[in-house]
Amino acid sequence: MIITCPKCAKRYMVDDNLLPREGRHVRCISCQHTWLQTPLEEKTPILTLTESEDIYLEQRPPLQKKASWKVWCLVFSFFILVASFVIYGREMVIKIWPKSESFYALAGLSINHPGEDLSILNTSSFVQLEGSNETVYIVGDIVNTANQVRSIPTLKIKLLGPLSLTQCKEKEGKYCLLDSWNHRLSENSLLPGEKIHFETEAHPTPSGTHHISIQF
Repeated sequence: MIITCPKCAKRYMVDDNLLPREGRHVRCISCQHTWLQTPLEEKTPILTLTESEDIYLEQRPPLQKKASWKVWCLVFSFFILVASFVIYGREMVIKIWPKSESFYALAGLSINHPGEDLSILNTSSFVQLEGSNETVYIVGDIVNTANQVRSIPTLKIKLLGPLSLTQCKEKEGKYCLLDSWNHRLSENSLLPGEKIHFETEAHPTPSGTHHISIQF
């Protein structure tokens, strides 16, 4: 360290290890002055600004609340999912809320009901005896009256009787529903104007049957 004589200002280079913490007496060779010298404390230099250009403070604009792009992606994806369900799942929507069918029709998104533009023609029923049991089977034609392909839904065959029957457990309009079964045709679709013939399997005929309903 460098020490200075307080009398003549003579400066000396002194080894730090020669000065204990409590200090020691030293003498100036130049003026013979003696004083108690303690170890000098190192001071951290302080930087001062002499010019306004010495430092530059960056001014940032105030933070604005901006939605994250991830949030917008989630909102957009949710909107796409809802729109897809409303369009492609309109059959389910109409089934839950029948009045919505008119809105779909206005938007040109009406649905094709099962059997729409298909006609059931030339139907006949045949009763046959198998021992003491009576069975019935039905034949007929299905024609596509539309100008585009139509899928063929499953035929629903219902055997009906009068409501006065004691074994009537379920009503079907003004008739009593005695029995029913489904019949699927060999083809799944029909071209415009195309016709297909069908014949159901033989089915046991309940007592009191006098009417047969064939629907899609």
